[in-house]
Amino acid sequence: MHRQFTARQFTAWQFAAGQFAARGLLLLALAACPAALPAATFPHSGPEQAALDESGAAADAATDGQDAETFDACDWKLEGQPLQEQVQEVVRDLSCHTYRWFDGLWGDQQDFDERAISGLLTLGAEYTEYEGFDPKLRFKVRAPLPNMSSRWDLMLGRVDEESFVSDTSGQDRTFFNPGVIDRGQDASWLLGLGHRGSEGKSGWDYSLGVRLRVPPNPFGKVQYYYNHDFSERVDLRFRQTFFWRRDQGFGTTSRGDLAYIVNLENLLRWEAIVTAHDETQGTGWYVGQTWYHQLRGENALSLRAFAMGETSAPVDLREYGLSLVWRRPFTRDWLYLSIGPSVTWPRELPEEKREMSLGFGLWLEMEFGDWRW
Repeated sequence: MHRQFTARQFTAWQFAAGQFAARGLLLLALAACPAALPAATFPHSGPEQAALDESGAAADAATDGQDAETFDACDWKLEGQPLQEQVQEVVRDLSCHTYRWFDGLWGDQQDFDERAISGLLTLGAEYTEYEGFDPKLRFKVRAPLPNMSSRWDLMLGRVDEESFVSDTSGQDRTFFNPGVIDRGQDASWLLGLGHRGSEGKSGWDYSLGVRLRVPPNPFGKVQYYYNHDFSERVDLRFRQTFFWRRDQGFGTTSRGDLAYIVNLENLLRWEAIVTAHDETQGTGWYVGQTWYHQLRGENALSLRAFAMGETSAPVDLREYGLSLVWRRPFTRDWLYLSIGPSVTWPRELPEEKREMSLGFGLWLEMEFGDWRW
């Protein structure tokens, strides 16, 4: 049955999304309080181990005082759990119920896999002398929709809309690496359906979505990806994205990423992005080189040098600089603390004088499920 959404319904939907983010923000802030947290070790675990741990925890909950037939894998079990696990479980289960409901709109021929849902919640702030104080809350959740197709995913997130749609965000997950787009852009709640291509080295992905705001702002994009391993130490990733937004028209983005594993502790990555759409004066561009260094105890450092700008703009070189980030697990192997300084030389207007801008950032990341997006 065809349904039309009114402005009131979209407002209610956006309000519900905001309430969900506010609750997650409060819970994550509570989990970050060291005085309330017990000591924890940081075991080495990859995605496979994380998935096994998730399955084992769900299985334990199902058999601990509950009948297997009545157990709901989307319901949380918080009694006796440390605060960190409570926060993660509440966020995961709220997401799980939402996604299962959406999948049920397409039928009930296939069971929704509650353990397949995964997400990332990021809370933090950055200060620079040029931009000032910039608090940020970012949230992404993905899950397959078995009643539509095994290759369809539903995405709900509070993200930087322009960089997400145009595929111009930086490769690593830091506030210091926005890619081509300005750091000061506002975050938006987006809801989208994505179709994953084959599991091979090349293929096509495509997605459709909408910004949850009145009036809604739909978008669509098609991506061609190509991955090539030159050797065990060198790999290349290339993506060509064609996108459309109602408020900006059509555009395209080309990006390449070359990684070189120096040894077990060091990795170098070179990244280049060019993008253009109907609203730009020329072509936006970004280049960066990042050195990653693994320290003891799962601590890591990254040092990035970058430059960005736009051809045919009044100021073609908008910003260049350096950023240093120290990242480590924070009481759990799925909760990360990142902190570090930056020094940049921004300039956006011709009448401005390019001067050094010092900055500092601090943020927490909480993963749940097998997050790898």
